[in-house]
Amino acid sequence: MNTVKKVSIICSFILIIAIGGFGVYEWITKEMINASTLFFVFLGIGFFFQSITWGEMEGKHEGEKDELEKHITLTSSKISYYLLLLLMLIVLVVSERVTAMNDIKNIPLVIVIGLALITMPITEFVVSKKYR
Repeated sequence: MNTVKKVSIICSFILIIAIGGFGVYEWITKEMINASTLFFVFLGIGFFFQSITWGEMEGKHEGEKDELEKHITLTSSKISYYLLLLLMLIVLVVSERVTAMNDIKNIPLVIVIGLALITMPITEFVVSKKYR
């Protein structure tokens, strides 16, 4: 493991521990979970896995990737897209505590889920037009 990868992993882990620890402290003392704390913990986790996979926090640029790395990126992006859609639906059902679509009151979340559903097909259409 090269030095850049070690430093990236250590810094990402420290970021997760520091911000996560602060979030747990706030949760215990103030009985509240701050949205910015959640956001930055998720960002730290993303940096951590990118560091483990590619060796640096920014990841590899597409021009530097070989065929296997490009295949990994393509496959993981498709899987993550559908997994994210599923998680968004779970959040919607759990937060609204309803099963009927007409009973949902969180319209902005429904709009975001709808936009997420059409993002990949529209993007694939636009990109396919570029190459055809």
